[in-house]
Amino acid sequence: MPKLLRPSMILLLATAACAGGKADTGVEPVARARIENRSNSDMDIYLRPQLRSATRLGFVPAADTAEFALAPALLSGAPSFSLEARPIRGGSPTVSEPFTARTGEEIFWSIPP
Repeated sequence: MPKLLRPSMILLLATAACAGGKADTGVEPVARARIENRSNSDMDIYLRPQLRSATRLGFVPAADTAEFALAPALLSGAPSFSLEARPIRGGSPTVSEPFTARTGEEIFWSIPP
């Protein structure tokens, strides 16, 4: 009987450990980017800080809007950045005007049709 209790207790403890709430990593986004895709093409969205290579933020389907958190590491050391929308099925990318972002701010960019 005690041998049967051991696996049950291990399973119970493992389940309780995994069921905890969301971990507090202490990292807050610097800002949020809300991007409206008014084109008829699905787009990959990239953040382009000055003097550094572009980093992919995510995907916005055609005729849809998406939000992205801008982590401190993406913006550190750059006074401004641009956003770039690259069509999934080829075509010319669209680049935004330069943005600056502060903690808690939301920037908005609309990709033209």
